[in-house]
Order: sequence, then C-alpha cells, then structure tokens
Amino acid sequence: MAAGVWQSLFYMARNRPDVVLGTGGYVSAPPVVAAWMLRIPVSLLALDVMPSQAVRFLARFADQIYGGFPECARHLIPKSQVIFTGNPIRPEIGRITRGQGAVRFGLEENKKTILISGGSQGAHSINISVLDSLKILDQVGRLKEIQIIFQTGKKDHGQATEAVKRFATKIKVLPYIDEMPYALAAADLVISRSGAGISETLACGLPSILIPYPYAASNHQEYNAKSLEKVGAAEMILDKDMNGQVLAEKITKILFDQDRYHQMAIASKSLARPEAAGKIAENLLRIAGK
Repeated sequence: MAAGVWQSLFYMARNRPDVVLGTGGYVSAPPVVAAWMLRIPVSLLALDVMPSQAVRFLARFADQIYGGFPECARHLIPKSQVIFTGNPIRPEIGRITRGQGAVRFGLEENKKTILISGGSQGAHSINISVLDSLKILDQVGRLKEIQIIFQTGKKDHGQATEAVKRFATKIKVLPYIDEMPYALAAADLVISRSGAGISETLACGLPSILIPYPYAASNHQEYNAKSLEKVGAAEMILDKDMNGQVLAEKITKILFDQDRYHQMAIASKSLARPEAAGKIAENLLRIAGK
C-alpha cells in the first residue's frame, strides 16, 4: 500500500487529473490517498448497503460519495458527503422489450418466466436447490405454467442439463449469460445472489428471491438483501436455509399471487435509479470545474 501511494503520487503529480473516482476495491486506496495529498478532488462509489472496508476507510478523504442504496450513509463518516444516486448500470438495461428478450432465448412471450443466476461462476448451493424445487413444482402442477432461464456456471452445467430433461416445460440451461439485458427483459422473477448487480433487477422493476453469498466481504450481500426485503421488493433466503422446498414455496408465493407480485414489482421499481451513471458523471464534471 505504501509503495502504491508513492507510485500514485508520482503519476498524479505528472498528469494532474481533475478528479479521482474510487470504485471501492482495496486497490483504489493508494490513488485516492495520493489524490487527497495533492489536493485533487476525490469521489467514491459505495455500491452496497454496507460499503466495502476500503470505502469506509477512504470516506474521510472524499469530497462526495455516491451511494448505491439509501442506507449506506449509516455506515460512513461523514454522512453529509453521501449522495444517494443508485449504482451505474448498463444503458440497455430496461430498454429491451419482453418480446425481444423472449425471442433471444427461444421462449414464449406470455408465459411466466424465472431468471436464475448464481453469478458468473454459478452457485452450487443455488443450483442444487433449484433442481429440487423444480421437482416439487412439477409434483404440484405448477411447473407447466412457467419457463426458466437457468444460468449454472460451468461446473454444474452438464449435471443441470441432464437433470432438467425429465421436465416438460421449457428450461434454458446456460453456463453463462452473455446477454443479461435480454434475460432480464424476458423475466418475471429473478433468483440470484445479492451483490451490487441487483441494481439491474431493480431497474427492470422485477421482484426477486435473493440468496446472499455467505462469505462476502463485510457480509454486504446480506445487508443488500435485507434492504430490498424491508421495502417489499424481494424475499431473502439465507444460504444455510436454502433448499428445494423453501425455494418452491417462495416461487409459488410470489409468482402465483397477482396482488403480491404487483406490490413487489412496484417496490422494486421504486428503488431503481437508471439515471445513476449520468448523475455521477454530472457531479464529477462539476467537482472538476468542467
């Protein structure tokens, strides 16, 4: 870290940036500290309800902090520097039609659709619980009413592909989803971890079932999930409590109760900040005097 600060001082003294934006990883600490030492304006991104350790440490050096969730200010000093902007998301999120999403994944446009994603590497505990929940939903006659986009990661892809062959409904099993904006556009319900990427789910106004990654730094994923659950936008299942029965019950409770689904969708949309990237850019330009 000390060497990083000296390297950053040398670079910034030579190049004189107008403003420095720290995005939260520990590698952002040296350049942010160096910028502060050179009196260069500093801004930070706090992507989660519980900001990263780096953001909590660097908050004292920041002129502004852009919060992904309203509650993140509680964990930062000084709180007055925090602006709730939401998290930056890809511009195409929320702009693709349901029909376009359905066509891209070979699904029916008017059938209830669940998007399941355990992250880019997949999540074994989620994958196993999903397969068990499909058996239960099939037994009670609900599975035929839905279709699924199931992103498993590479390790479980083969096993999951074989397992779903027994079911008559359409289940697209993929090791990785390259076109997440289309997948979200096609979906009615999202089952996922609860990192900062849930901002994309909110931008689409989708209810979600969130299973926080239990080993996330500062347990930030559980804080995120609790935040969404508190306002009624999501249901949370802790990883240790996750199983097929619990998941099947949550899916049924949300997807087949029209009033509850509508309330969750409204709550999800209320937290969305699709304009976040633009607002952050405007603030950075203003701080830089541009």
